[in-house]
Amino acid sequence: MVERTPSSGEVLTALLERVYVLNRLASTRTPGGHSPSYYRVLGLLTDHGSQRVGDLAAAAHMSQPGMTKTINLLVEQGFATRSHDPDDSRVTLVTVTDAGREQIRNRAEEIVERLLVDVAPLSEAERRTLQETVRILESRIPGASTPPERDHG
Repeated sequence: MVERTPSSGEVLTALLERVYVLNRLASTRTPGGHSPSYYRVLGLLTDHGSQRVGDLAAAAHMSQPGMTKTINLLVEQGFATRSHDPDDSRVTLVTVTDAGREQIRNRAEEIVERLLVDVAPLSEAERRTLQETVRILESRIPGASTPPERDHG
């Protein structure tokens, strides 16, 4: 009997479900002391540079008040700065600091270290298959490639 090839939708659904589980494991194994949205905002600033508060809230799927609270915390901790947009002084821009870049880099390293126990036993062929999956996603999904600032070596 020939095994049926799953549709693209079925493959994508399965992949999203596994990524969700991987993200949950990352959260539970590396609590980090902050909400996932805190790290998501720091990652967005690292990946995309200075952003307006409203644009950042939309990108992070957060309310404006929630974003303001997160930005206040990031600024207080020295991981981000606020400035006025040179083109429109009514607009506030948020920018990641070097300390913020270091914070998100350290967080990523900690997550990898904690999850490596599950991935280390993979065979060479399995690692190549997963790497090919990453390559395919990078080539097909806009914005899926790793930005240079977030190079994981």
